[in-house]
Amino acid sequence: MRLKRLLPFWMMPGSWGLKGKIKQQAEVMYYWDGADMDRELALLEADSEIEREIINIGSKYKAGTIAKTQHDKLIADLKEEPWVDVPLLEVDENDPKQGAFDLDWNSHFILLLQEHGYTGKNDEEIINTWFNDVCRTVLVQENADQDFGLQQYTEERPDVIRTTAPKSRPKDKK
Repeated sequence: MRLKRLLPFWMMPGSWGLKGKIKQQAEVMYYWDGADMDRELALLEADSEIEREIINIGSKYKAGTIAKTQHDKLIADLKEEPWVDVPLLEVDENDPKQGAFDLDWNSHFILLLQEHGYTGKNDEEIINTWFNDVCRTVLVQENADQDFGLQQYTEERPDVIRTTAPKSRPKDKK
């Protein structure tokens, strides 16, 4: 919060010999307090406009004026990074197999998908195609994890932990 002062900073004897960044920091400490002072000091240290904007977004998040999801998306947009999130997930209590969810993304995520060969008439179609591929991959991995070939014991599988001793195999007859 900006403090109301009777005397301006330049009239304070403690400010008279200060120069440069130290003077700017002292002035911030004179006029501001709390989270606002921290933000203003951080803004003095920022080297670019993007860093300044990131600091402002962070202060809005800390103040509770924007949600975490919005904060993360704005930061990703500023840094021109792909971003996707699941802000809403609903499950039917009577039938847990039924449910719905929403996806939120930025334009950089769409560009990433397009660079990797996803196409569509609009962003929603591109996202839908990508999400279907993700679901197919999960299904394929799930089927691979069942690994029906484990009936035969092999010691070459360090990812498999046996809970029972293997049955001895009958020896080949010659």
